[in-house]
Amino acid sequence: MKTTYHSASMELSIPSELGYEIIARDAVAVFALRLGFSPERVEDLKTALSEACINAIEHGNLLTPGLRVHIACIYDHERLIIQIHDQGLKRYACTTTPLTTAEKIAGLGSMRGMGLLLIEQLMDEAGFLPDAQDGNCFRFTLYR
Repeated sequence: MKTTYHSASMELSIPSELGYEIIARDAVAVFALRLGFSPERVEDLKTALSEACINAIEHGNLLTPGLRVHIACIYDHERLIIQIHDQGLKRYACTTTPLTTAEKIAGLGSMRGMGLLLIEQLMDEAGFLPDAQDGNCFRFTLYR
């Protein structure tokens, strides 16, 4: 018998060390499967979450031992919202219009930032929350 959820949530906190994003990815994947998301969408979610956690570890927390990355998962009315919050030693600041994936592949700019473009392609909504009090908060949404 399948359980129907109208709302559910889960929170994780991982060390700011590369490799721990795999633990977060797998835990969130199980959560999404339990909520009834298709295996194909869960694979997209795993890729997006891994990229977002790696960005938080490398760019937000600057690979600093002792810092944390917090992941909040909120399921509400057929959508799963994921927020990845780092401690923000380096704040995200996009000062120019980012290049598209095609422009980057054509050699018109650095390949850096491909993770954000990938997340935007895989998820239904994605972006930084501009009013994060401390650190950076990246949020993406997956609709059923």
